[in-house]
Amino acid sequence: PDLADPSKVISLTEFRGKPAVINFWASWCVPCRREMPLLERSYRALGGRVAFVGIDTNDSRAPALAFLRATGVTYPSTYDPDGRAATAYGLLGLPTTVFVTASGRIAERRLGILDPASLSEGIAAVAPRS
Repeated sequence: PDLADPSKVISLTEFRGKPAVINFWASWCVPCRREMPLLERSYRALGGRVAFVGIDTNDSRAPALAFLRATGVTYPSTYDPDGRAATAYGLLGLPTTVFVTASGRIAERRLGILDPASLSEGIAAVAPRS
C-alpha cells in the first residue's frame, strides 16, 4: 500500500519499461535519514526518466510519514510493516537500494548508505544514458 494513502496500492508494474531505483528504509534508520535527500535530488534531476520508489519496512506508519516530511521526499513510498517485501528482495539490512533495469532485471543491490558516486553508478547500470 501507498504509505501516505493506504487505500492506494503502488505496484512496480506501474513503472514497467522504465529503469527503477527501489530504496528500502525505515524511520528509525539513521543512515536512511542521511541518504534520503540525495535520492530526492536525483529523483528530481532525472525528471521521470528513472522511477524512484521508497519502501518503508518494519516500521510504523506515523513515524514513517513524519520521516518523509522531515527529509523532503516526494517520490512514491510504500508501506511494508511486516517486512515481506524486504524478505522477498533478500535484504540484509537498511538502507538497501535495488537498481532495476527497464526489463525488470535486478542489476545491482547496495547495502548501506549511498553517496553521490555510488548512486550515479547504480543508475548508470540500469539507465546508461540518464
